[in-house]
Amino acid sequence: MAPSKNTISYAYPLCFIFILSTTTLSVAISTSYSSRCSSPSPASDYHTDYVDTLALLRSFQISIGYFSSGGNSLFSADDDYVNPRSFSFVPHGVFRTKDPTIIHLTATLVLSGPRSSTYIGHHHHRYSITQTISFILDGYYSFTSNDLCMVGFGTNYAADGSIKLHEDSVLRLWVPRPSKLTNPLVTGHLEGTNFETISLVAYDESDNYVYSENALCPPFMLENSMLEQAQAVKENFNCDQLKTHLRRLYKLEYMVDDPLAPRGYNMWSHATRMYINHVHCTANGAVRAYVEFYNDTKMLPYKGRFMVVEEALVADGYWDPTTGQLCFNACPIVRSVSGLSHTNFVVQDCKIKMSFRFVDVWTIRDRSVIAGMLWNSSQGIVNNSRAIPGIISVSGIQEHWENISHVKYTYTVVDEAKKHYISSGLSNKKKKIKGSFPGNGTYSYHDLEFRFIANHVGSGDAYPMTIGSMMVYEDRLAANDSLSDPMVVGMKHELLNVSYDIRYYAPPENWIRPKNGSYSISLHERRISAEGIYDRKRGTLCMIGCREINSSTDCLVLITVQFSSLDAKTQGHGVGAISSLREKNDRLFFEKIDITLYGMYTEQLFEAISRMDMESIMLVLSTTLSCVFTILQILHTKKNPEVPPATSITMLITLALGYLTPLVLNFEALFLSRRKQYVPFFRNNRVELNEVMLRVPTLIAFVLHLRLLQLVWYGRKPDHQSKAETFSIAKRKALQICLSLYFLGGILAGIIHIINVHTRRESPVVVRISQEPATIWEDLVSYAGLILDGFLLPQIIFNRLSGSRVQAISPWFYIGGTLIRAMPHVYDLSRAQNYIPSLRSSYIYANSHDDLFSAAWDVIIPLGAALLALVLFLQQRLGGASLISLQGSRLGSYEMVSTI
Repeated sequence: MAPSKNTISYAYPLCFIFILSTTTLSVAISTSYSSRCSSPSPASDYHTDYVDTLALLRSFQISIGYFSSGGNSLFSADDDYVNPRSFSFVPHGVFRTKDPTIIHLTATLVLSGPRSSTYIGHHHHRYSITQTISFILDGYYSFTSNDLCMVGFGTNYAADGSIKLHEDSVLRLWVPRPSKLTNPLVTGHLEGTNFETISLVAYDESDNYVYSENALCPPFMLENSMLEQAQAVKENFNCDQLKTHLRRLYKLEYMVDDPLAPRGYNMWSHATRMYINHVHCTANGAVRAYVEFYNDTKMLPYKGRFMVVEEALVADGYWDPTTGQLCFNACPIVRSVSGLSHTNFVVQDCKIKMSFRFVDVWTIRDRSVIAGMLWNSSQGIVNNSRAIPGIISVSGIQEHWENISHVKYTYTVVDEAKKHYISSGLSNKKKKIKGSFPGNGTYSYHDLEFRFIANHVGSGDAYPMTIGSMMVYEDRLAANDSLSDPMVVGMKHELLNVSYDIRYYAPPENWIRPKNGSYSISLHERRISAEGIYDRKRGTLCMIGCREINSSTDCLVLITVQFSSLDAKTQGHGVGAISSLREKNDRLFFEKIDITLYGMYTEQLFEAISRMDMESIMLVLSTTLSCVFTILQILHTKKNPEVPPATSITMLITLALGYLTPLVLNFEALFLSRRKQYVPFFRNNRVELNEVMLRVPTLIAFVLHLRLLQLVWYGRKPDHQSKAETFSIAKRKALQICLSLYFLGGILAGIIHIINVHTRRESPVVVRISQEPATIWEDLVSYAGLILDGFLLPQIIFNRLSGSRVQAISPWFYIGGTLIRAMPHVYDLSRAQNYIPSLRSSYIYANSHDDLFSAAWDVIIPLGAALLALVLFLQQRLGGASLISLQGSRLGSYEMVSTI
């Protein structure tokens, strides 16, 4: 097995070395610093008080930055999405000097990045791990030139585990003090004798920042936008709340089809996503941030990471409590070609403006907590109340965990959805309605949630966002999940306004499925915002949806769903379709997507959970009875000395293995809850029997069978030597016969499995709402259950071969054991009439992984087990050879003949 790709940190084991090295550096600084750093000039330390020291330490700390260039000699190629390159700078000592413009610093610089390694096994496999190199540095900073120069050494672990030393390392940083909008970056480079020069860049995190002039936010006058109706969530400024809402991924939407981009501002015509990162703010409402732009929707920026992207902005501004807006001045950042100086990154002309505000009104097009826009101030913002080229609408992509209790929803396309509902014939009142559907009386809004499988596309989920006037989207974990609220119950209308959030995975656009042969594609997440009507009487959902496609929004999408009735006994949750309302020659047109719903209604979920609780009790009771019957057989064996030699060892070993197998196979699931598959629907606090409690009786039964096996194995031998030999030969012969039968049965089970798999592959591709087909191992385990159903077979064969009529097996043991093996099949017949299994099996008692269950097997196995019990009963009364005739005479037929 290849080593894990998890981050491997080497910084902490070196802390002790760092502390010891500080003294050494202090002694050597006078010579090494002067030879490597021409400026700032070193100066003698001066007393620094505690408060001043803490302030200076915080002002020079860099928690996250990015390095590039010469690091290739120490790190492998940059892997932004697995092990991104980053650095941190942590000062641990700062001293004022006799020169007031110079301070003395000691610090630790840590570089982290990917390093390729090779796993040598059966196959050579290269993988990426995180390598960390730590440098202990000592040097001086000048407030006049903003230059920091430090010298020291670095250490890291080599591939062979040894410590590698990087001597005579020099760090040169340009640290603006104070920093401002036009100088917000800390830049520099690291030099060493055994590695190439490494470039460093970071966004300044210190509080020593001078904000630019107050940016003015114009009124929002963009048509067809929720921003006209937006109001501030609260006028009082809250820095932590603002950071939470502002730092996120945003969707960009251009206000014109062909935006006129200002020269040099490449982002206006390419980027589709924006990510606001590294947000800092002050108590008086001043805010600054680093903004990244992406043109690939699959690229997910790292939260908290500093990424050097092709298109980025630095911005600062203020919160306006009167209008509830956040107004920014922003400047593009571009790379320069001026070498390794601090001008490697240049802040361009700061003519970009950004405006954001919290939103409390949602529509089908705009569903974000925070929204805003970007524009070029040199072009103005409005012209005759209409948007001009260059304006970009910004909407924050909704996060699942956000609190949106303050948000209100406004329906805008319900009338359009109602027209399609009537014209499509879905509202045909002459159609006979069978059963009841969610929405009649008090019901749970979870019944309107559904999962679906789409033909040749993928799978997805649909969650109601609003039902009527009540927001339910982010309230799925609330204690009261019943729509008995007066807002809903008071509605007497048959049609109910609803809105949905639909997410599904599908192949790329314009992908054509091959007619023949296998294929492999990557599925992309798609999202549809929809709203429309729900017919509570007919269980029909008809909505108009908006989907984002190729940086544009298509709001001519029709979604129809027909739910199954609440009392339906069929598999599946309903059917539906997603279709385009555009003409076929339209570039945004797509073929109709048929979907099949799966899942369970709330009432069915609680019924399933109650059934699981009952099955847990039945399983424990069944295994406990097995323990009781085994104890009675142990007492019967101890009481009758002739029982041990007349008992089949094969039978006891088979039973013992039958109890051992579930303990071994289910060990990893001992502490898991079977109810978790129903979260978040189930929130009852009733006591649940977990796997540990279910398996304790099984463990006890296994130990008792081992004890019974010990008694039989070391039991009293027959008085006559010939009889002992007969029993011994009969046991070996019975073992051979049973193993042959079990082996042939296993081969037959494997052949049947292969045939079934081949049949599935040859069958046409259709959407199946059923459990996944069993693996060969699962089929063999189920076959092992069939062997346990016939646990009396080895004893019957032994009795026939030995001719024994000893009552070796207690009636309690073989009759009780037969009932224990037969009852799951009787229960399965009853369960099949009242319960439809879901995609994920929740059976605890009569589980298909423990035995063969079907309409046929549920009849054959109990009858077969009863027949074996009857044969054993007659054998112990009339003699082993009285009923069954095996090939040849029984082994005991010559036992009374003299051998002389």
